[in-house]
Amino acid sequence: MEIRIVVTALLVVLLNGCAGMADGMSQLAGIGVVEEEKSTFDGATIIKMSPAFLYREGAWLGVPVKLGARWTSKAPDHVAMILFYGSSTASGSSAYVNFSGLDINVDGRISEHKSAGMTSHDSSGYNTVARTIYTESQNAVVIPFDMLEQMLAAKDTRLRIHTSKGYEDVQFSIERIPGGQSTAILHFKDFLSRVKAVRGKKAAQ
Repeated sequence: MEIRIVVTALLVVLLNGCAGMADGMSQLAGIGVVEEEKSTFDGATIIKMSPAFLYREGAWLGVPVKLGARWTSKAPDHVAMILFYGSSTASGSSAYVNFSGLDINVDGRISEHKSAGMTSHDSSGYNTVARTIYTESQNAVVIPFDMLEQMLAAKDTRLRIHTSKGYEDVQFSIERIPGGQSTAILHFKDFLSRVKAVRGKKAAQ
C-alpha cells in the first residue's frame, strides 16, 4: 500500500514537472501569451492572446489549427476569436488554408459563426539551410463576450473550425495534450480574467 502511494506521488510530481516545462517552452515560443496594451489611436484598452494549441482525443500532438483572441474596450461586449494555421513546405509553393467559420457546441447547444473577412496569408523567406518556407494563415470570428464565458464555464465545449481543407473538430474543454502541453482553454482563462478586470474598472468609472 505504501509503495503504491509513493509511486502515485512520484507520477504526479513527474507529470507536473512535464507540464511546467511545456508551459515554459510555450511562453518562450509566444504561444498562448496574454498581453494588454493601450491604443495610440483612440485610447482603447486592448487585450490579446496569441494563438494556442487545440486538441481532440486521438490527435497525439494536437491539431494543426491554433486559437487566440482579441478584445477591445471600444467593443466590450464582443471578442474576436483568432483562427491560425502555421505550416512549412520544402517545395517552392507555400501551404495555406482559408478559414470560413467556427461552430461552437456548449454542452449540446450549437451556434454557428462566420469569419469576419478574408483569410490573411503570410510567409517567411526561403530558408536555404532547411530548404523550407514557413507559412501562416489567419482569420477572425467575432462572438458575444458572454459566449466566451459560457465556453469556459461549460462541462463540455467543442469546436468545429471550417477551412478550405474541410473542417477540424476539437475538444476545447480538455486542458492538456497527453505529455503535459497546455491547450488554449488554460490561456483563455487568463485572458478572460484580464478582460473582466478592465471591464470592471470601466464600469466603476
